Amino acid sequence: MLGFVSGATSALGQAVDFESQIKPLLSDRCFACHGPDENARKADLQLHTREGAFARLEDGLVVITPGKPYASELYRRITATDSDDLMPPPDSKRMLSVGERELIRQWIEQGAEWREHWAFVPVADVELPALGQTAWPKNEIDHFTLAKLREANVEPSPLAKREQRFRRLSFDLTGLPPTLAELDDFLTDDSLVAYEKVVDRLLGSPRLGERLAVHWLDLARYSDTYGYQVDRNRFVWPWRDWVIRAFNDNLPYDDFLTWQLAGDLLPNATDDQRLATTFNRLHPQKVEGGSVPEEFRVEYVADRNHTFGTAMLGLTLECARCHDHKYDPISQKEYYQLFAFFNTIDEAGLYSYFTPSIPTPTLLMTDEAAKQKIAELEKQVAAEEAELVRVSAAAGEAFEKWLVERPAEEVLPGQIGHFPFDEFKDGKLPNLADESKQASSSQKNKIVPGKNGNALQLTGDDGVNLGIGNFKRTAPFSVALWMSTPHHKERTVVFSRSRAWTDAGSRGYQMLLRDGHLSASLIHFWPGNAISVRTKAKLPKDEWHHVAITYDGSTKAGGLEIYVDGKLVETEIHKDNLYKNITGGGGDTIVIGQRFRDVGFAGGLVDDFRVFKRELTGGEVAQVYDGESLAKLLAKPTDALGQAERDTLREYFLATANKSHDAQLAKLRASRESVTKLLDGKGEIMVMEEMPLKPRSTFVLKRGVYSAPGERVGAATPKSLSPFPKGAPSNRLGLAKWLVDPKNPLTARVAVNHFWQLCFGQGLVRTPEDFGTQGKRPTHPGLLDWLAKDFIDHGWNVKRLLKQIVMSATYQQSSETRPALEASDPENLLLARAPRYRLSAEMIRDNALSTSGLLSRRMGGAGAKPYDLTESFKPIGHDKGEGLYRRSVYTFWKRTGPAPVMMALDASKRDVCRARRENTATPLQALVLLNGPQFVEAARTLGEQMVREHGDNVGAMVRDTFRTLTSREPSSREVALLRRLHEEQLAVFKKDVKAADAFLSVGESRLANGLAKPQVAAAGILAKALMNFDESVVKR
Repeated sequence: MLGFVSGATSALGQAVDFESQIKPLLSDRCFACHGPDENARKADLQLHTREGAFARLEDGLVVITPGKPYASELYRRITATDSDDLMPPPDSKRMLSVGERELIRQWIEQGAEWREHWAFVPVADVELPALGQTAWPKNEIDHFTLAKLREANVEPSPLAKREQRFRRLSFDLTGLPPTLAELDDFLTDDSLVAYEKVVDRLLGSPRLGERLAVHWLDLARYSDTYGYQVDRNRFVWPWRDWVIRAFNDNLPYDDFLTWQLAGDLLPNATDDQRLATTFNRLHPQKVEGGSVPEEFRVEYVADRNHTFGTAMLGLTLECARCHDHKYDPISQKEYYQLFAFFNTIDEAGLYSYFTPSIPTPTLLMTDEAAKQKIAELEKQVAAEEAELVRVSAAAGEAFEKWLVERPAEEVLPGQIGHFPFDEFKDGKLPNLADESKQASSSQKNKIVPGKNGNALQLTGDDGVNLGIGNFKRTAPFSVALWMSTPHHKERTVVFSRSRAWTDAGSRGYQMLLRDGHLSASLIHFWPGNAISVRTKAKLPKDEWHHVAITYDGSTKAGGLEIYVDGKLVETEIHKDNLYKNITGGGGDTIVIGQRFRDVGFAGGLVDDFRVFKRELTGGEVAQVYDGESLAKLLAKPTDALGQAERDTLREYFLATANKSHDAQLAKLRASRESVTKLLDGKGEIMVMEEMPLKPRSTFVLKRGVYSAPGERVGAATPKSLSPFPKGAPSNRLGLAKWLVDPKNPLTARVAVNHFWQLCFGQGLVRTPEDFGTQGKRPTHPGLLDWLAKDFIDHGWNVKRLLKQIVMSATYQQSSETRPALEASDPENLLLARAPRYRLSAEMIRDNALSTSGLLSRRMGGAGAKPYDLTESFKPIGHDKGEGLYRRSVYTFWKRTGPAPVMMALDASKRDVCRARRENTATPLQALVLLNGPQFVEAARTLGEQMVREHGDNVGAMVRDTFRTLTSREPSSREVALLRRLHEEQLAVFKKDVKAADAFLSVGESRLANGLAKPQVAAAGILAKALMNFDESVVKR
C-alpha cells in the first residue's frame, strides 16, 4: 500500500506528508531502538524528536540533511547492502519495503519537513474549508467532509430514505427502534423541521442516557462483581445510575470528567460528586488466599492510571509502567508521577472474604430523610456528652463525702476475664473472674516461668481463645497483660478479637506490635473504617512489661489509650474514621498470639491477662500493674492527698461509685448505639477520598514490581503535554483542572472522537484508545480539531455536539455503497456514505424486547438477571417477571461470567478499560438470535400481538411485523416470501400441536387466553425469521 502511495506521490509530484506518511514509519520501525525509551535507546540516536533527527553524530555524520538524502546517514543506513549496516536490522522483522525507503528519500529531498505529533499540539481555531457554491452542507461538519471528498474526486451519497434516517437516529440516540406510531408521525410530517423535531425529542428522552452510558461503562470497566477467581458481587450500580442521570441532565463534559476524577475534592462536595468518583474504583479486586495485599493495591492504582489514560487522554500509559514508553514521549518517571495522583486513598489490597464490608473509602448511601435522622441522633450524642461533663463537674460534693467514707480496699468492677496462666490442663486455662469461661489452647503453647508465677509461651501458630470479649464499637472496655517480646517484626499479633486479617478486613479490635511499637485498633474494615493509635516509643525486647489498652466507647481515636507499666504513654493517631460496628465478622472472642493468615506472636510470653467490660481509669490501670498504687491512695489520709492524687481518686469515684455518672454513661452509650444501628443499616459504595492523616509516598517501581521502589516522586503531568495550571493543587482536583484546561491537546479531541464513534461506528481517529504515534491518524484532522474547539467553546455541551453530528448531511447520507467507492475506499475513510454495521449487543437485545412489547422502561436499580447467565460455566438463577425484560444496560455484569448472549454479540468483557468493541460475524450469533430464550420469547410475543391485532389477515400481519422490525415497507417479493413462510409454519403447527406448545412455552411470559396456538406459533416463527433479517440487526 505504501509502495503504491510513494509511487503515486512521485508521479504526481505531490509533497510527502510527514504526519501521515513518515512519522508512522519512524514510529513503527525505528522508535523501539531510537525512540523515547532511554534505557532501550541504541547509539544515543533519537528519531522521535526534531533535535535528534537532525543531529550531527559524534563521527561527524548528520542523521538527516534536509534536501540531501544521500548525505543523510538515515537514508544511507536504510538502503545499505551490508547487513551489519542495514537498519532496521534484518533480524528485527521491521524491514522497510522498497516503496517505504523511496518515500523517506522523497521526504528528505523535499526538505524533510518535521512537525510535532498532531495529537500533542494544542487545539486551535480551524477555518472552514472553502467550498464555493454548493447546497449540500447542512452544517460546518459537512464543509470538512465535502472538501475531503473533492480532494479524492468522490461525490457524497444522496440523502438516506426518511424511514432509514429515522431508524438510524433512534438507535444512535436512544439505543431503541422507533415504534410504528413514531415512524408514521415522522413520515406524515412534511414540515422542513420534521427531522430536527425528532432529533430534539430523542435528545430529551431519558433513553439517551441509557444509550450513552453503555459506552462509558465499557471505558470505566464497570462490573457488578469484583473479578478474579472468587468474583463476589459488589454494590456499585448507583454509580451506573449516576452516569445515566449525568448524560440525561446534560452535565457539561468537563464537569462529567472532573466529578469522576475528583468530585470528592470539590468545595462542599455533594453526594453525587462523591459518588461519581466510584469510576476510579471499578477495577477488579482480589480476595484469594495467599495474595499479597500491597501487590494488588499497587495493581489497583495502576489500573486507575491506565483507565485515566485510555478513557480521557487516549494514551497507552501502561506502556510506560516498566520502562520509558517505546513510542510516545512519556517516561517511566512521568508514569509514576501520574500514578501518584491515584495513590492517596486509604484502601486495602484485598477485600474481605468473611464479611460483607465494602472496601474503603466509601460513601454512605443515604437520602435526605436519613441524613436528617443521623444529624438528629449525632446532636443527641453531643448533648449526652455535654451532660456527662456536667454530671461529672457537679459531683464535687458527693466526691468529698465519698472521700471521707471511702472503702479501705480497692474494688475493680467489670472484670470478666483474669487468666494468670499458672495452670494448663487438657488444653484449658482457668479464668479467675468467671470459672465457667475458661480459655482454651493447643498444648503446643507451653507453660514457662513468668512475671507472676507461670506464663504462657506462644508458638505464633496456635492461638489462645479466651471465650470472651465481643464488644461493640460503642462499648467501653479495657485489656491488660504482662508481655515480653523476643523480636521487633514488621507486624506481630499480640491479641485480637477478629476472625482474620485481610480475609475479614480485620473487623473487630486488636493489639499488634509494629516494628516494636504497640498499636491498638478498633476496625470495621481496614484501613479506612477504623481507629488506630500507635506508641511513639518501642517496647524493649526480652523484657517483661505491663501493657494495657482502654477504650471509652466514643468511636474516636482520642478515646483509645495505651499504658505501659502503669503509665499512659504518648501515641500517634494513625486512623480516626470508625463509623460502623466492629462486630459481626466472626471470631467473636479474644484470641492471644495468632490470627488467621496473619503474623503470630511466635516466641512471645504473656502473663496475667485481664479483660474489663468498662474503661479503666489511670489509677485502676496502675493498680492492675503493681497491685498497690490505688490501694495506697485509698489508705492515705485525706489531708495528705496532693491535687494529682485527689484527681486520680475522683476519676475512680466517678467510674465505680457515682450512680448519676453511671446513669449518664448508660444514656450516652444508648445514644451512640442508636447512631450505630442507623449507620449499620445503610449501604456503602466505594469512592475516592484522600488519606486524612499521613499521605502515602509514591516511588518509581523498578520494572513495575510493587516491592522494588526506586526514586521517590511527587504528583505531576507529562512534560510533553500542556503545562500544569498555575495555582492548581497537586492532587486529583489539580489533575482534573489540567485535564479539562483548553490548553490540553488531548481531552476534547478524545471526547468528540468518542461521540463521533457512537454515531458512525468508528471514530475520526480509528484507534480511540491510542492517540499516540502508534495510533491511527485522524481521517479528517481539521474536522476533529474544529469539533474539539467548538465543543470547548460551547461549554462541553454533549447534547449540542450530538445534535451537530446527527443534523449533518454527512450523517444523513445513504449507507448504500457504489462499486467504484467500494474499490477505492472500502473502509469508508472518506465518509462518502453513511456507515453500515451490526447493532451493538445491547441494541439487538433491546430491539427484540421493545418490538415485542416486553421491554420494561423502569430506570435504575440493581442489576437484572436475564436468561442464560452463568457462573463458573454453570447456569445461575434468573430473575422472574420484570427483571427479565429490563434494558441491557441494567444487566447484572459478572466479570468471570458475563452474559453469554452479550458476549456472543461482541460486548466488552469489562475486565479493563476498552474504548471500542470488535465487530465480528460468527455462526454463534445467528444461533443466539434463533434459539436464545430471550429472542424466542420476544418473537412469539410479537407474533401473539400481531394475531390479536390482525386475526387471519396474514397480509396485514406480514406488513406490520416487517415494518415493526425494519422500519420500512416490505416489497411485494418480500411479502410473498413471508406469506409462504407463514403458511408453511401454520400447517406444521396445526399438525403438531405439541411443537406449538413447546415453542409458545419458551420464556416466563404466558400466552393470552382465547388465541389459537397454531396461529400464534406461526406468527411467532415469522417474527423470529425477521428478527434475524439483516435489516433488523444492522444499522444502515
